[in-house]
Amino acid sequence: MNQNLLDRRILAIALRSRRFAYAVFERSDRLLDWGMVFYPLNNTKQRAAASKRIASLFTQFIPSEVVVGKAHLLNIHKGSGVRPILRSIRRETSSRLIPVRLMNRIEMKKAFCLFRAKSKYEIASMLAEVFPELLWKLPPKRKIWESEPPRMAMFDAIALGFAYCQRYGTREPTAD
Repeated sequence: MNQNLLDRRILAIALRSRRFAYAVFERSDRLLDWGMVFYPLNNTKQRAAASKRIASLFTQFIPSEVVVGKAHLLNIHKGSGVRPILRSIRRETSSRLIPVRLMNRIEMKKAFCLFRAKSKYEIASMLAEVFPELLWKLPPKRKIWESEPPRMAMFDAIALGFAYCQRYGTREPTAD
């Protein structure tokens, strides 16, 4: 599948224990949609609704690639609630023949070195400058004793998609 970045639509998903965040990119400069879906661990109806949301994302945006953060996949434990969502992603991508790309934290950090953004908050602030529509969602910088705001998962998904576009989006298609 040789496609230029201009033709690709990328769905980036950041998985968490009780939520997943997503971002949809068309080219590296156009953020189409972003959001977060919460689901409790013990409620199968809520998890089924989250799986339906995954399916609706694939139907609505028809991504050509899916990017998932690799670090979070390595930390999956049995009761985390990530497994059903991961199964839904695998089911949708395999039935639609969409490639799944895993991106680790080191690759993401390298993509943001050019922008001199090192911490999660610096990356989120930089993304809010690039995409002004995110500015109102940017949480205040947290103190070291405070827990991370839940909406940072949304910025993680946007950062994942943006880093993937920056890092792998400049490849030219090869001649057939």
